[in-house]
Amino acid sequence: MASTFTTYAAVLKERYEDSSIVDKLMYSDNVLLSMLEKRGDTGMSGDSLKVPLFYNNAQGVGGTFSIAQTNVSNTKSVAWDMACGEYYGVVHIGDKVMVASRNNAGAYLENKTVEIDSLWETAGESLSLYTWGNGGQAIGQIASIQNTNDVYLVNESDIQNFEIDMYVTASTADGSDAAHTQIDSNDQTIVTAVNANGGYFTITVADLSGLAAGNYLFREGDFFGDQGVIVVKGIQSFITANDSPPALWGVSANTRATNPQRLAGCRVPTTQLQGKSYEERIKILLARMAGRYKSKMPTAGFMHPENFQVLETLMSARGIRPLEDENTQFGFTKIDIATGSGRIPIYCDRHCPRDQFFALKVDDFWVSSMEELVHPQRGDGLEILRRATATDYEYRLISYPILGNRACKNSGRVPLAA
Repeated sequence: MASTFTTYAAVLKERYEDSSIVDKLMYSDNVLLSMLEKRGDTGMSGDSLKVPLFYNNAQGVGGTFSIAQTNVSNTKSVAWDMACGEYYGVVHIGDKVMVASRNNAGAYLENKTVEIDSLWETAGESLSLYTWGNGGQAIGQIASIQNTNDVYLVNESDIQNFEIDMYVTASTADGSDAAHTQIDSNDQTIVTAVNANGGYFTITVADLSGLAAGNYLFREGDFFGDQGVIVVKGIQSFITANDSPPALWGVSANTRATNPQRLAGCRVPTTQLQGKSYEERIKILLARMAGRYKSKMPTAGFMHPENFQVLETLMSARGIRPLEDENTQFGFTKIDIATGSGRIPIYCDRHCPRDQFFALKVDDFWVSSMEELVHPQRGDGLEILRRATATDYEYRLISYPILGNRACKNSGRVPLAA
């Protein structure tokens, strides 16, 4: 029997409802994102989620009853009022391919599997990258522009965030504040070549006026700033780089600053880190968390792969070898490090900011979303949709994510380089 439009949709549905296939496409290279609990819309009212944070205990205690009674105080708390982000993926399927494979749905699927699979992979990559971000959704910062249109990055490892045919925009700031603006909000440029070894990519520079060293770059459509596009308020929104955290999800900057460890995570003063190795810096952070910060101990540490390699070399010299963690879905490699409160595993995640170590209590974080974290648009019962302005078809992915956190104080970060 000849294949039909409905048959194609059924074949796609069968493939992409297989959780093992979807998980491999989405999470096999995105370590933290794979570990986070996916809660769906549990606890959500409409498209928002309220999460209380208790950051100060009642203080009405003392050896004299009357004084304890006089000095009575209540628990202090605030609440995140978090809204769903949104993210979309689209790939076109030519009508000619549909017709050519009309007698064999498998031939159609084989022809398009790589393309559709790559859309799932790109969606997973972007969500993983933004899960590690600060909510501005910047994907790199320009160090210099050479030969007119070759863009070199401040952090060379960020070259992984750029692909041929990607459209990018720019800003003088990282997009994390609503006052940030794009340098040319009506235009963009396209990436035409990528040289990961050289640490640069090539653009059509004339398409984006005012581009200069120091600018931050964004995938077109993903700039928060004055555009207000929210994909994910990521780890760095909750665990900030300094003790002056910005406002987040309805909690003001002034409130967060009253107790920046409890409301914005734990850090180590740079004066305590001079001359210290990676391992020493990590242990200083963990010791302070267990001591003066009164944190629950983190359950995992995360580093960029290039930093993980340095740590692995240092640890291997003492006979400590990386192991495959069989407790993780994809057997991620870990290095166990000893602390005063036991051992914690350290993983490498390529979207973890380079030259930073993050100690996270992973079960304090989770991902909520309307429907599955990423899902095909199929409100009309079909997996592929007819395009309104062409004879082709579209396959669409949609995500409405929220990264949640219930206790910033149990996670922290420390720089690995001066």
